[in-house]
Amino acid sequence: MQNNSNNLKAISLGVVACLFFSSTYILNSFLSAKGGHWAWTTGLRSFFLMLMLMALLAAKGQLVHLLKAIRQNLQVWLVWGSIAFGLAYYFLTYAASFGPGWLVAGVFQFTIVAGILLSPFLYKDHRAKIPMKALLLSMLIMVGIACMQWSQKNGSYTSQQLWACVSLVMLAAFVWPLANRKLLLHAEESGHNLTAIQRVAGTAIGSLPVQLIMMLYGYSQSGIPGQEQLLAVLTISLSSGLVGCILFFKAMHLARHDAASLAAVEATQSIEILATVVGEVLLLGIAWPNMTGNIGMVLIIFGLVLYSMPARRKTLQIPRPLA
Repeated sequence: MQNNSNNLKAISLGVVACLFFSSTYILNSFLSAKGGHWAWTTGLRSFFLMLMLMALLAAKGQLVHLLKAIRQNLQVWLVWGSIAFGLAYYFLTYAASFGPGWLVAGVFQFTIVAGILLSPFLYKDHRAKIPMKALLLSMLIMVGIACMQWSQKNGSYTSQQLWACVSLVMLAAFVWPLANRKLLLHAEESGHNLTAIQRVAGTAIGSLPVQLIMMLYGYSQSGIPGQEQLLAVLTISLSSGLVGCILFFKAMHLARHDAASLAAVEATQSIEILATVVGEVLLLGIAWPNMTGNIGMVLIIFGLVLYSMPARRKTLQIPRPLA
């Protein structure tokens, strides 16, 4: 019963986290439309997040423990932190220059299947098995992505821009779960017993070299960012980076011993598509996607829901009474 309760809690936390994650796509589109340079957005987002988390951990007396854990395995944190909060976010931010936020959010949902496809390269236990359903549903999700991209063929974006958008987001969809699961494995093997907040902070600290490189590049291209961009990136860091990541890391931690439940937590990210569309329509004034785009979104969400159904049945199953 305790495991069932933890799995249900993990899925619930994943849902709430993904509502906060949607702010990334909406505000990235806003900044792209306003001319904010993507390099400043990428670097400042993780930099602001790092400062907020370090202050929070210092207030709770947990910062020293984290810094000791990072110092003992510095290379691990630098590599995977740079990939998670540097490379993956660079792909997503830059992609906003080539397509609408809802397309970015929709394509990024492939990360759920990508995480499973990477399992044989990450695990040596039962989690290494690739379910055949993951391969089949990945095809359904890819059809949904194709529909979303096709729906924009007569829009304000060129076919080259749309292909660039989809390609960048697909790269992010693979490197994000790779880095995320590598850090989870590291936490299991090292025995440091870091909290979700400490792991997010450690990931942000590990990405510091990439943050500095991005900000220096942004300065060389566009000078100092404006107040509007600073405020928008700060909002992204607080909503998506701080609240969203902490809740999602906590959800992953609760589900870490069960591959099906882990997949269900990752499948909650489908909510980001609808949240992003609604946000862009209400806040940025974009038109609601046409029928083809809607079909694509439905196919992606349907594929993710189908994928998570076994985990939900297992999570919500009430044990039969003893005879």
